Amino acid sequence: MTYTFNPNEKLTLDKIQEIIDKKMTLALGDEATRRIEKCRNYLNQKMETQKEPIYGVTTGFGSLCNISISKEQLSQLQKNLVMSHACGVGDEVPSEVVRLMLLLKAQNFTFGYSGAQLQTVQRLIDCYNDDIIPIVYQQGSLGASGDLCPLANLMLPAILGMGEV
Repeated sequence: MTYTFNPNEKLTLDKIQEIIDKKMTLALGDEATRRIEKCRNYLNQKMETQKEPIYGVTTGFGSLCNISISKEQLSQLQKNLVMSHACGVGDEVPSEVVRLMLLLKAQNFTFGYSGAQLQTVQRLIDCYNDDIIPIVYQQGSLGASGDLCPLANLMLPAILGMGEV
């Protein structure tokens, strides 16, 4: 049985419980795919045509926000960001919770507001479906909400083939 992401439908707690209990696989629906690609194409177009810097995309972060990043280094910047933030310590988050993180992160990307590449979202879904669960640590926080460290640990294996699973 498969759950197909549709950003026009609410993913309720009951539906999440059903996905988990029935061990459903995940798949991207047409609308989710369209939205992800539309937003990514918009970002790509902005990077090509906009003269003003785009914070965190064509610039450094924080106090380095005035430093422009060349087109040749944009991918490396994003990789370095994930690697530098994957600095959790302590006990591991239970695998059931990490599976839920994969599900919810994939769901979040289907709304088409992040600029994520379609292949990134698909890799998260593949990890979920193939029971490849990244190791996420319980301690370590960065950013205002404190979620950057665990999210970096979640993404490290999926997008860089690094980290632990």
